[in-house]
Amino acid sequence: MYKRIFYWLLILFMVLPLHAQYVVRGYVLDTKHQVVPFSSVLLLSLDSTLVKGTTTDSAGVFRLSGVQTGKYIIKISNISYISLYKEIQVSASDYTLSPFILKDNNVALDEVVVRGNSFIRKKDHILVIPDRIQKIHSYSGYDLLYNLMIPGLNVNANKGIVRTARGEATLYINGVKAELREIQNLRPKEIEKIEYYDTPSGIYTGDIASINYVTKTYQLGGYISLDGWQNIGYLAGNYNLGAKMDRNQWSYTFFSGYNMNKYDGIQENRTEGMNISNSYINRNLVNQDAFLRDNQQYAQFKVNYKAEKYNIYGLAGLVRKSTPENNQGNLLHYENSAYEDVLSLSSATEKNLKPSMCVDGLFYPTSRQRIHINVMGNYAHNTYSRNYTENELESFTYADEDLYSFRAMGVYNITFKNSSVGASFLHDHYISSSLYEGDYCSWQHLWRGESLLNLSYMQHLFDNKVTLMINPGFSLLNYKLHTQAKRQDWTFRTNSWIRYQLHANHLFSLGFAMGNFQPDISYVNTVDQTIDFLRIQRGNPNLDNPVLQEYFFTYDATLNPVNLQISSWYTKIKNNVSVDYYSEGEKLISSYQSNTTYDKWKLELIASCRISEDLRINSTLKYERFKILGAQGLSTDHFMASLQANYFIKSFTLSAWGKSTEKTLDNKKLAIKKAPALYGISLRYNKENWMAEVGTENPFTRKNNYREYSCMSAYQYYQVRTSRIYQQTAYVKLAYTFDFGKKTSREANTVDKSINSAILKVR
Repeated sequence: MYKRIFYWLLILFMVLPLHAQYVVRGYVLDTKHQVVPFSSVLLLSLDSTLVKGTTTDSAGVFRLSGVQTGKYIIKISNISYISLYKEIQVSASDYTLSPFILKDNNVALDEVVVRGNSFIRKKDHILVIPDRIQKIHSYSGYDLLYNLMIPGLNVNANKGIVRTARGEATLYINGVKAELREIQNLRPKEIEKIEYYDTPSGIYTGDIASINYVTKTYQLGGYISLDGWQNIGYLAGNYNLGAKMDRNQWSYTFFSGYNMNKYDGIQENRTEGMNISNSYINRNLVNQDAFLRDNQQYAQFKVNYKAEKYNIYGLAGLVRKSTPENNQGNLLHYENSAYEDVLSLSSATEKNLKPSMCVDGLFYPTSRQRIHINVMGNYAHNTYSRNYTENELESFTYADEDLYSFRAMGVYNITFKNSSVGASFLHDHYISSSLYEGDYCSWQHLWRGESLLNLSYMQHLFDNKVTLMINPGFSLLNYKLHTQAKRQDWTFRTNSWIRYQLHANHLFSLGFAMGNFQPDISYVNTVDQTIDFLRIQRGNPNLDNPVLQEYFFTYDATLNPVNLQISSWYTKIKNNVSVDYYSEGEKLISSYQSNTTYDKWKLELIASCRISEDLRINSTLKYERFKILGAQGLSTDHFMASLQANYFIKSFTLSAWGKSTEKTLDNKKLAIKKAPALYGISLRYNKENWMAEVGTENPFTRKNNYREYSCMSAYQYYQVRTSRIYQQTAYVKLAYTFDFGKKTSREANTVDKSINSAILKVR
């Protein structure tokens, strides 16, 4: 009954009365009174903020619907013509404008065509100009990206995650890379535009997708910002402080923050089957008690100097993370076995500390050339301990690690009239030294390096209707584990594609990518670790490097007021690294292998629609098919649908979202996972420098169960798991920014809060 009420409320919310709106029509001619088709038409407010946009059709006619009364500026532009501006007044009726006459411009211009209301397709990327409504209802860079509803981008503004069909996007601010999880200190009113490279090229070559925020710049002033997020239902919070001061060409920024989790209510029921020494053991695991408590603190100081020909910054940061309690108690029931029922208890703790430094420089020798150099290094000290008991039996593991990492990167790109050429070099280096004590004593010393060299060539053909990107390169992967022989692999890499623009509103892309990556460094060792008194987890130093191949096709269309994307992706991972189970004596060994192949095919339809000035929706329909070759093989498929809706009214934003059940094949666990349907609703208030938001997830669902099963020859299991974090929850967010002096642009929080480790842990 509650679900029905929610769905009816959602439908009612989507058909709320709208403001009075009218249609503005017009047509565009040249000085010879010939029609000018496919011209860009932008409706701007008097302060030049984009309100709406469209294109003229083949007859030079355009139509802007949903326009409210008031004064506006219309901008008309087209290749080889001088842009034209005209102020108009929209009264309480539809409005037909007098003809716009464009004058010839003998200077060759870059191709610019409107892709949607605020989407402008340029040669190598999509330029998105946020409109006034989207800006005033956003507080951070993530909020604005969420409100834009760009087809193909999945934005979780609360968690700071931006994903595409191929994986996570890389975020930049004015061409400088920013930490993916933290764009929270970008002020939307200072963002002029967003550049979205769905198939990156030039200086962005190597990214899965690239998003560059272009902001206004100021000379003097500063700000202090505070924001906090507090969960309701279980204890969790995230609190941050940011400050910035600009003085001419110098800027200084400081960020710090604290987050924590504390909850119980974890429930797990697992049925297991194990083949050990020619005997089959059935066991049922029922969770009796579980509790998790962790916290993290970070701080970063950054100094930036910007001149006409270069932009250089240096930063120093510190991240600390602690998990003082991660406990779980289980009742183990054995069926048809000589083993007796036992009560087990697992207690694990972790501590991590990571100082880091980075120097980054952007250089512009000429207006057509760009050089990017980045050098960074960090040190991490990680400790991990685990106690495990079954009745009177006890197991103990303690690991202490020093991990050093270093990265150096250089990118060069030069642009010509209809082409560009570039080269990039990247080297990553890790040195880990770990000491294990307890049940199994061991010293592990791992040296790992990866070097990549890429060349890129982009060519625009046939009046910019066809764009070709060729990106050959190679990767050298190598590692050396103490007592093991050095391993080295060379692999060809590429991310090449061709794009055809049928006309202003229809775009086709076809591409192929090939690359490789190394197994997780925590897998590459000779360590044994007790899971329980029947199972041992073991590393594998002889894993092959996985090789990835990807083929994709996308079709983008603008069917006003709808932006549509249809895409098909096929991904193959050879030498896929996954779990491996086998019997050894009286134990079941849980290790890793690299002799499986993972296939995934996806067909996805994404549509975003501006129903009115105040109501925007985004919907996704997806079909996926998975298959594992080798290791007894697994396969599954599923359909998934999702819907997101935003309704803007004055200073408030009402958002609702939902997604159907989802089934996936985990290529590492070799397990099929089933996730329940999820939904949520939130209300946000934005006014000047204040932001307040309340929201809830799964408000009418009492219990969400996550199911997982696998069937290997030596080990099979079926698991149902739930937790307090998956149930009815709510949250409150509050943020405030205090400006002092003259205005200054907001800075991205570039703190990398992740801490890498090569320690083998019970999973």
